[in-house]
Amino acid sequence: ASPTTASPTFVPTTVSPTGAPTSFCDDAAMATFDWDLLLTSGSSKPEVVSFDMSVDDSDLSLTIAVALTYEGRSSADDNGAVYGTTYVLDFEDFDAHADSIAQPGTCQNRDAIDFTGDFDTFWEYPLSPLGDIGTASFLAYPPPGDLWTVSMASDNECGAV
Repeated sequence: ASPTTASPTFVPTTVSPTGAPTSFCDDAAMATFDWDLLLTSGSSKPEVVSFDMSVDDSDLSLTIAVALTYEGRSSADDNGAVYGTTYVLDFEDFDAHADSIAQPGTCQNRDAIDFTGDFDTFWEYPLSPLGDIGTASFLAYPPPGDLWTVSMASDNECGAV
């Protein structure tokens, strides 16, 4: 999973999920990713909470389950945590200089159809993720592609996706 950053013009949005338990994240306490620390000291990497991979011999399918820290913002160039963050899960490298976040590859955890609006909306994330994560309303954690699912790890936390 590779975090990717965008311009600092997004505003986090709080919307209560419909028909699901409500859990609100404290925006000030959300996990953040610091590009400067990663590049200078190798620290501040988003936490991989768990990872599991299995093969079903009967149909030769591969199942990968990964739980990652629920990230709100990123920081770079000593600007503070003002950049939006998203995970790109794929079986190919993501090159931020050559690839476009709005044009997902064939195996990515996102569908291109969801990325047709304003670039700034690609970085919005819900403070009430239980019913909103994986929806087109919050593209930092977008609707997954046909072969992916996205959900919160627990009904009571904003710590793992």
